[in-house]
Amino acid sequence: MRRGVPILLAGVLMMAVYQAGAGIVPQVFRTDKGVTVWLASRTSLPFVVIKVLVRAGSIYDTDEKAGVAYLVSQLLPEGAGGMTGLQISQALDYMGSDLDTGCTKEYATLTLVTLKEHLNESFRLLSLVLSQPAFREEDFERVKKEVLGELLKEEEDPGLVASRAFDEHLFGDHPYHRPEKGYYKTVETLTLEDVKGFYRRFYRPNFSIFSVAGDITREELEGLMDAYLGDWSPSDKPLPSIPDPLPLGKTEKVVLDKQVTQANIVMGHLGVKRSNPDFVKVYVMNQILGGGGLTSRLFQKVREEGGFSYSVYSYFQPSYWRGAFRVVLQTKNDRAQAAMDEVVKVLEDYKYKGPTAQELEDAKRYLTGSFPLRLNTNQEIADYMAFAALHNLGADYFVRFPKEIESVTLEDVKEAAMKYLHPDRLLEVVVKGPSSP
Repeated sequence: MRRGVPILLAGVLMMAVYQAGAGIVPQVFRTDKGVTVWLASRTSLPFVVIKVLVRAGSIYDTDEKAGVAYLVSQLLPEGAGGMTGLQISQALDYMGSDLDTGCTKEYATLTLVTLKEHLNESFRLLSLVLSQPAFREEDFERVKKEVLGELLKEEEDPGLVASRAFDEHLFGDHPYHRPEKGYYKTVETLTLEDVKGFYRRFYRPNFSIFSVAGDITREELEGLMDAYLGDWSPSDKPLPSIPDPLPLGKTEKVVLDKQVTQANIVMGHLGVKRSNPDFVKVYVMNQILGGGGLTSRLFQKVREEGGFSYSVYSYFQPSYWRGAFRVVLQTKNDRAQAAMDEVVKVLEDYKYKGPTAQELEDAKRYLTGSFPLRLNTNQEIADYMAFAALHNLGADYFVRFPKEIESVTLEDVKEAAMKYLHPDRLLEVVVKGPSSP
């Protein structure tokens, strides 16, 4: 749930754009409660970003209670520690601070942005929301109704419909098949006890990462955590064990009729975990294939030469478990099959012939050059550190990653294409007009 960034703080953030990214050397440590902490102390500007990542994503829902993880995340700021949601929001607004909560398939997040002068009180409010949520019945009913409304609205988005159908068919019985918000029929049956039970099971310090960037020292951070999270108790149970999903054995096609003027297409298969030793090679390989915008193979063949689509792109999800490789495009309803055939041709050609030396050089130059630009603000640094912590990428990730990209060879990309692209067993999902072929 997003709390708008106040004007004063927004101005400070804009000033930080070109100052925050250089020379990131995070401190990494674990508290006695089991919290993993990544800290990038940066004193150039007087503000702090604290991103809390909790291993409480929708992957830990059950099919019967799909949507409870998301509902918990939305209810957290609606009241805590004897304060109502309105009181919390007003207190944050008065200080010019911002608190945002969210939920993905793999984790939930709480993100605090605050000026240094209000760090103590802002952290106290964050701690209340994290460790002492009220979960009042009236808030539960209201937020649940809002989520149901969101689900109904999203059914009208053909891109989302195609993406969710893709997940349902690709991941089968694996928890990745469920959307983060669940389904209308499951959210409708959720109870307040379901919410409280999920919170008690997963919102624990030893399932959490604190990623902190800005004007704060380790001593200050540890003091705040001791003062305001001292009673937050770790779990004596491990996280549930979840196996990797199983790949498809052959090409499958799913066609969904909807009143749309353009066909929305998602094609792909299982990809790789972020922890896979080949991930960087796969990342560079996909940059050439479909991640490089106007210069990518897919864009040139499907958009420029074929004229099938205004945009087309591909990506490998950097997931904790084995995620998906996707090709996403939109085209005219009556050209959907021809567009998909062209995508298959591009994948086959790229798999067996690989890229040119110039394509590889261009991709590496772009990826190494753009990486520092993604770390311009404390917010971006906190986001990247949380990602690196979740995937155990190491504190030297920011230094090592560009070097790993630079070391990728033409043979590495060809081997990655051969190993990780499977045009012979694609899942093809099409949402199109009902009268289209």
